[in-house]
Amino acid sequence: MRRMMIVAFSLAGACASGGAPPGAGGAASPAAIYTSPETGTLFADRPTVATTTIGAAPAVVWNALKKAYAELEIPVAVEDAAAHQIGNTNIVKTRQLAGSSMSNWISCGSSVTGEKANEYRIYASLLTDALPDAKGGTALRTTLTASARDVEGGTTSRIACTSTGRLEQALFDRVNAAIAKG
Repeated sequence: MRRMMIVAFSLAGACASGGAPPGAGGAASPAAIYTSPETGTLFADRPTVATTTIGAAPAVVWNALKKAYAELEIPVAVEDAAAHQIGNTNIVKTRQLAGSSMSNWISCGSSVTGEKANEYRIYASLLTDALPDAKGGTALRTTLTASARDVEGGTTSRIACTSTGRLEQALFDRVNAAIAKG
């Protein structure tokens, strides 16, 4: 039986401290989670980490992870076999991912016209670590961070988004299905 656990955690500086937190209106500024010359800086308040254990050897799980990412229409841009990490730190999507509305996977709040995740351009990072466990299986840890930008409103500011947990679970389900098929 497989279990998935999603843990939300704050990045450094997001915890309460003595004195007023930085940012407008007393709200804490989002933490930078990824910076590159191509995408700029991505911000998020609460990246999520989903974990599960799979009763198969890491080499088998690694191949299944590649298939799962492809099925979810997420190109693999990070494939570090030595560090056991696979994923993409520069996912840019609008409206849909893997044949489903973006709000199924990511929550960015809502506006008068609907879910922002379905209307805004989403910038995300999805990385999975596949580490051997003590029982000969593989412990998977998937981290999702996301932000969004209103492409219609003319602003370049991004808002922080959170995971619904469904993308991580879909990834784990596809890994298990690929392993079951052999």
